[in-house]
Amino acid sequence: MIHELKVSQDQRRTFVIAPNQSMSGRELMLVFSGIAGVTLAIGGYFWLQGFTLVLPFSGLEVLALGAALYITAWRGGAREVITITDDSISVETGRSRPEQRHDFQRYWTKVVLRRPWVAWYPSKLLLCSHGREIEVGRFLNEEERKGLAKILRSAIHQYA
Repeated sequence: MIHELKVSQDQRRTFVIAPNQSMSGRELMLVFSGIAGVTLAIGGYFWLQGFTLVLPFSGLEVLALGAALYITAWRGGAREVITITDDSISVETGRSRPEQRHDFQRYWTKVVLRRPWVAWYPSKLLLCSHGREIEVGRFLNEEERKGLAKILRSAIHQYA
């Protein structure tokens, strides 16, 4: 998912790139609670019937589901912020706050959409300058990545 933030008067353009999320955190917790409740209720019923190993395995199943949903939600919180000013490009990556920052000179920066070696692998969208390169939009699908490459090329070379 790509959003462009509107900034008034100056030539700055800011793009926020984030993975698509099908559910909010609250909705995810509701779904997890429902599945966990049904699973543990079934395990409890069988435990009362004398099948004592069903409940611990139901608990392990709920624990594994919770871990998988947590990891998915954590990865969905990733953000990339690309800011293009008159003379520079900065790429900030992180979750709730910037964890890494990469700066490039706008005039020398190239946008490269590198094709994969194997046909079913995704392409890589790179910002390259002076022997350095950084991959952006790695969690986007192929069409979104191609669209972002086109937008970035236009934005970087618009006033250069």
